[in-house]
Amino acid sequence: MFGKRGARRTAAAPIVVLFISVVTKRMQTLWLARHANRQDFADPNWAATADWPDDPGLSPDGVEQARQLGRRVDALDVDRIVASPYLRTVQTAHHVATTTGHGVLLEPGLGEWLNDDWFDDVPNTRAPTALADRFGSVLPSSAPPCREPAYPESRHRALARLGATGTCLADRYADETLLLVGHGITVQGVLHGLVGSDVPDPGCPLASLTKVARRDGDWTVSLRNDTSHLENGTRAPDRLA
Repeated sequence: MFGKRGARRTAAAPIVVLFISVVTKRMQTLWLARHANRQDFADPNWAATADWPDDPGLSPDGVEQARQLGRRVDALDVDRIVASPYLRTVQTAHHVATTTGHGVLLEPGLGEWLNDDWFDDVPNTRAPTALADRFGSVLPSSAPPCREPAYPESRHRALARLGATGTCLADRYADETLLLVGHGITVQGVLHGLVGSDVPDPGCPLASLTKVARRDGDWTVSLRNDTSHLENGTRAPDRLA
């Protein structure tokens, strides 16, 4: 500003500050796999003479299914594999990990439904140390289990436990794409926890893949029960174990 006579007022030019809000949409993907065909499905008499009747491994065709699943998973950019600690799920995860080069973490919260129609007591399964000795892909875990199953377990409690486990793992490894290897009810239970209890239950084929993705806190199912990687197609969608 100059003197009053002949004064020239210089108005400050308005400064327009343009804020560009860049919203990074947080996205996470979980792949859910059911174990491949189990020994007692292939041989109904197997349990009668088995040393571990509560904990069957894979049948010969189940091993091949697991390898086919591994080839599929190898193209999915998975960061971490987490499996139920039952032999059939660990074997399935191990064959996948052999192809992809991952280790396998064990999580009891992904384990079988402890249905008292199936088990007279807590099922007798291999110890994690024994599984690690047998399968080189199995890693020690420094993190506490997300959940521990309690026998006996209603279907409602099993779904709640599995849903809480899925949520726990998704939050624990929030920046990673996960493959969770479990049982038929594991897939449904994790979806219950992430998507909601009204998610449909069409059954779950052996060695199938389901994809669920989180964007900005909301989970949606984008692929369900896919078996396109299996040479012999869908098997046993109506059996949970």
